[in-house]
Amino acid sequence: MNFAVAPLAALALCAFAQLAVAQAPPASTPAADQSAAAAPDGKALFRTKTCIACHGRDGAKAIQNYPNLAGQDAKYMIAQMEDIASGARVSGPDPRGYPRTQGMKDVMHLVSKEERETIAHYLAALPAPKPAALDPPPAAERLAQGKAAYTKGGCQTCHGADGLKPLPLHPALAGMKRDYLVAQMKDMREGVRANGKSKTMLPFVKKLDDANVELIADYLSQIERPAR
Repeated sequence: MNFAVAPLAALALCAFAQLAVAQAPPASTPAADQSAAAAPDGKALFRTKTCIACHGRDGAKAIQNYPNLAGQDAKYMIAQMEDIASGARVSGPDPRGYPRTQGMKDVMHLVSKEERETIAHYLAALPAPKPAALDPPPAAERLAQGKAAYTKGGCQTCHGADGLKPLPLHPALAGMKRDYLVAQMKDMREGVRANGKSKTMLPFVKKLDDANVELIADYLSQIERPAR
């Protein structure tokens, strides 16, 4: 046997192995796999998780007295989804006698925490819809009375002037649907809705009779939220 050939053969095998390693694709890591995976699609989740059924296309064409969510604060929406899912937030009855929040509570178990956050951030990034015209249109004097009631009632303390610049975890009220605003103020006044920041609103809303509630709702519903 020619032992001189062995070192040469070993060198050749070593060089071949180094070439194979150099040409092989890099090993996949869990982090790389996660970053390569498609990020959750807020728009798709909004549709497939049935949110669109009540809140309308792109959260801007809600049915009945459900709220339009486009352009609303993301953290506020996340908190409300969590409270509805847990039962901390309830509402007054719909025409059938069921709590208005019941339909949403029934599907929240299908939406994970991550998906709720994704949906909220998707909606928050959308432009707020134009105010819905009221029929009959409120007179300028009535809107002025609504603004006066909003200010006198101390609403701007948390929701900002004209309902445009709320404190953290409070909703922007400008441009929201009139009937939704009326329902929420009455629910809070009667203690039906008491979750989250609603408790801080109780001392203010308890002083409002139905006439002032409706004045404020008319006024806020006609304010256009500017683009961010």
